Amino acid sequence: MQTNLFSGQSADLRTIRDRLRVAFGRDRSGVRVSAINQFIRSFISSRTMDWQSDRAFMRLLSRYRSPEALADAPVAEIEAALAGVQFADKKARELKAALLHIRARAGTVDLDFLAGLDVDTALLWLEQIRGVGRKIAAATLNFSVLRKRAFVVDTHIIRIMRRFGFVKPNAETEDVYDAVMAAARDMSADDLSEFHWHLKRLGQHTCKALKADCPICPLAETCLKRLETSYHSGHAA
Repeated sequence: MQTNLFSGQSADLRTIRDRLRVAFGRDRSGVRVSAINQFIRSFISSRTMDWQSDRAFMRLLSRYRSPEALADAPVAEIEAALAGVQFADKKARELKAALLHIRARAGTVDLDFLAGLDVDTALLWLEQIRGVGRKIAAATLNFSVLRKRAFVVDTHIIRIMRRFGFVKPNAETEDVYDAVMAAARDMSADDLSEFHWHLKRLGQHTCKALKADCPICPLAETCLKRLETSYHSGHAA
């Protein structure tokens, strides 16, 4: 039976955060939008490049005077505005349904009331909407003017946290969320936002899915996957 010499090691969250700050600088996020607009932006962004989803989001803002108007728009019109976004037809249908769901429960297509809820309650409220998982819910709370302490987990971050040994190899979105939030009690909402963008940048340019560029990674010394790979390569028969 083969023993994993590194099974007891894991990357320290504060070390990861501090090294990423040195490598990428402090985050200077743009202007935050309302909770409902952030919800819309996050809803259409999955499986799509940021620049494409941002363009689609701006088209929605320019075509519809309010979230209420968007909720009342025909699905075909919404789909046309989402041109360039992956699964535009599906997202158009589900976005309209989500906005109507919000109106039915909140009385209006608005999420400002979430400011008065604790994070866990607000996450639960949002996740009861069809098509909304932890990523969209957390982004709505953290990236918007609500500025709540919720960490946004995407596929890049799941991959990185698995490789670093911060979570188990089969960990999924909510597992990573829970692990980070438990270890980030001293991090503010803005810190969590910055940490998300730094990890995402690392995943896009260095710790890629198919081939990680370990020699230039600012976190290479603390990466469990790299340590294991180096060990097994050095002890290959």
